Amino acid sequence: MPTDDTDSFARQRRALDRLGILLGPRVRRDVSLAQYTTYKVGGPASLFMTARSIDDLHAVSNALREQKVPVLVIGRGSNLLVSDEGFEGLVIVLGEFAEEIIWPQQPAVPRVVAGGAVPLPVLARQSAARGLTGFEWGVGVPGSVGGAVRMNAGGHGSDVASSIESAKVFHLGKGIVANVKASDLGLRFRGSDLQPYHVVLSASFALSWGDQAASETEMSDIVRWRREHQPGGHNAGSVFVNPEPDGGSAGAIIDRLGLRGLRIGTAEVSEKHANFIQCDPDGSAEDVAELMAEVRSRVYDELGIDLRSEVRLVGFDVETAQDAGAQVGGAFDGADTAARSLTRLDSLFGPLAGDDTLSAVTMAPPLPAEAVAELQELFGDTGAIERPDPTPGGESVESPDETSRTSSGDTPVADVVDISTAAQVRNAHDTAAGVPVVIDDSEHLLPHERTEGSASLTLDPTSPFADPAASVVGSSMADVIIDDRLGRRAWWTRLVPRRVSPLAGFGMLIGIFALTLVVLASPLFAVRRIEVTGVTYADPTLLESVSDSLRGASVFTADLDGAQRRLEGDPWIARARLSWYLPNRVTIEVDERVAVAWFVGVDNRARVLDFEGRVLAVLDGQPTQFMKIEGVGPNLPPGTVPSLVYQAAAQLAVSLPESLASKVKHLTVSGPESLGFTLKSGTVVTLGAPTDIRNKLISVVTVLNQQNVEFIAGIDVSAGQPVVQND
Repeated sequence: MPTDDTDSFARQRRALDRLGILLGPRVRRDVSLAQYTTYKVGGPASLFMTARSIDDLHAVSNALREQKVPVLVIGRGSNLLVSDEGFEGLVIVLGEFAEEIIWPQQPAVPRVVAGGAVPLPVLARQSAARGLTGFEWGVGVPGSVGGAVRMNAGGHGSDVASSIESAKVFHLGKGIVANVKASDLGLRFRGSDLQPYHVVLSASFALSWGDQAASETEMSDIVRWRREHQPGGHNAGSVFVNPEPDGGSAGAIIDRLGLRGLRIGTAEVSEKHANFIQCDPDGSAEDVAELMAEVRSRVYDELGIDLRSEVRLVGFDVETAQDAGAQVGGAFDGADTAARSLTRLDSLFGPLAGDDTLSAVTMAPPLPAEAVAELQELFGDTGAIERPDPTPGGESVESPDETSRTSSGDTPVADVVDISTAAQVRNAHDTAAGVPVVIDDSEHLLPHERTEGSASLTLDPTSPFADPAASVVGSSMADVIIDDRLGRRAWWTRLVPRRVSPLAGFGMLIGIFALTLVVLASPLFAVRRIEVTGVTYADPTLLESVSDSLRGASVFTADLDGAQRRLEGDPWIARARLSWYLPNRVTIEVDERVAVAWFVGVDNRARVLDFEGRVLAVLDGQPTQFMKIEGVGPNLPPGTVPSLVYQAAAQLAVSLPESLASKVKHLTVSGPESLGFTLKSGTVVTLGAPTDIRNKLISVVTVLNQQNVEFIAGIDVSAGQPVVQND
C-alpha cells in the first residue's frame, strides 16, 4: 500500500505542535536558519531553541520521549547547507553557558576546558594571548568547539585529535551527561563516532606553555595564507574531502577539469579555490547542492574519482544528498534505530530504546529435578494443594462427575446448589455452634451484575460444614442469613432529611449568605503581605500606591484586575500578574520591557527606547549602557512611540549580526528617511530609508569581509547596491 505523504506530513506537524507545547516558551517557531550558517541561505526551522542551560537540554530529552521529531544541533554552521524549504524539526543552538573557557595558571598543567559553543578562532587567539601553544591552527577554522570535535576539524598540519583529552557529551535520547575520553570518541580523518543525538557541551585540550609572540606570528601567517588562497563571502570552506590514500587534494582534482567559475543559478565554483563553492547574497541552497552534484559527477565520469563532501545537507531528500556526496540528514529523530555496529562511545551510554542493539531477554535457568519432585508431591497431579481425606478410614467415594472433573486436571469443587432452597429447609440447626454465616450481598451488585432468579453458592468440599451430618437436613449447604444492614444509607446521608420545606430551604440560603458575608469581612483574610518581583526600573511610587490600594482588602474581593491595569500603564511594565493566596498574601510579578537604545531630544534630555521604539523614560543624564542614536530627536514623553525611523533604529540596535555588532560605535538618524551607523574604525554606513534593512546589512557585511575596514571611509547601501568610498 503506498505511503500517504499528506497523512505523514500532518502527523509530523501534529508532533511538532505537541513538542512546542511541551517545551513552552523555550522555543520559537519558523526561525530562518540562513543567519546560523556561513552559506547564509536556507529556509526556516519549524521549532528553534537556544539552550541556555543543561536543564533546557534535559527538557528536550524528556519532551522527545513524548513526541518523536527530528532534532538538529547547530554550532557555527560552517559545514551545513540547509534546504530552501527549511527543516521540519527542532533546531538547538547552545547558549552562553557553553561559551565559557577555563584557563590554567602557570605553572599548572596547561589544560584548557572550552565550551561547545566557543568559536575556534577565539579559542586560538585567547590561548596564544595566555602563552599557550598547540592550538594556533584553529584561527583559520570558522567553526565551534562542539562541531570541531564532532568532525575532527583541522588544518595547517594539525587537528582536534592532536590535543583533545576528553569531551563532556549530553545524550539527547537518554538525558545523560558523560565525560568521554578522546580514545572513546572514535576520532578519524574529518569524522568521529559522535551521532546526531550527542551534544558536545565542552572539551578539554592538552596544550603547552610557549612563546606568545611566536604563536601570534604563526596565526598571522595562517590568516594571511587563507586570505591569499581562499575566498571570502558566503561559503562553507572546502566542499569535498581530499581522496585517500595519496589521492591528491580535491581542489587540484577539480582544477584539472577546469571547473573554476562553473555556475549554476546563484552558486559558483570559486575562481580563487576550486574546492570552494560560493553562493550569492539571497542565493539558493538548491543551486549549491546541484552544483556540488555536477562537480562530483564530472570528476567521477572523467577521472573515476568518487569525491565525498565535508558539507552536511539538511532538509534535502536522500537522492539530492547522495548525488552531492554529502551526509544524509544529520538530524536525530528521537528514536534512532539505524542498524550499525556498536562503538566504544555507545558502550558508555548504552543503546537507545528501540535500537536493534538492545540485549535479549534472559530467562531463568530450569529448576533442578529435586525441586520439581518436591513441588509435585505438594500440589499433586491436579495442580491443587492436597488435603487430608475427610472420609473415615482414608477411603473416598467419588461421583462420576467428580471423577471427570478431577481427571481433567481441574481443582475439585462442590456441587452448585440453589441458595433459595436454604430458606425452605431451615430448622433447629440454626442455633448449632460453629455454623458459618454467609452474607447475601446481591443488594450491592450493579444492575448489570445481578442475575434473574435466585443466587447460587459454591462450597469447598473439604469444609467440615459440607458434611451432610453437620449441616442442613436434606442439603449439603450451610445456613444462609440475609443481612440487610449493609444496605443502609451512609451516616452523612442521614443528616439531611429526605424532604425539606420551602421555609427551611429559604432559611438555609439566608444562613449561607450570612456566613459568606462574615468570611469576606473577617480580618483573618485581609491582605497584609504583598510580595513584588521583577522590578528594576518601574516607578516605585506607582508600586507603593497600588500596594496601598490592596492592603487591608479581603483576598477574595481585592480589585486585582484594576491594580494590574494601573501597573501596566507604566511604560516600563510590559506585563503584570497578580495572584492571591490564603490567608492574607498577594503576589505581584512584573515583566519589564528591555531598554535597547537612546537619543537626545531638542530639550537636551535622553529618551530611552525599547525594541518596539516605545519611549520608556526621559532622563537628564546619558544612559551609555545602551546603544546611542546620534542626531537630535523629538521631545516625547514616556509611553509614546516616535517616528518609523526611530523604531527601525531601536530594532536595528538588537538585530545587528554578531560579526557586525562588536564593530558598531553608534547608530545615526539624520532625517525621517535616513538611517545608518558609524563603525569604531570611523567608517560611516548609510542605510537610507528604513526598509529592506536585512538585505542592506548583508551587503555591508559582505563588503567588510572582502575589504579591510581600516581603508574604508564610507559604505552607502541606500540604493540597494553598496557604494564604497575608500580613504
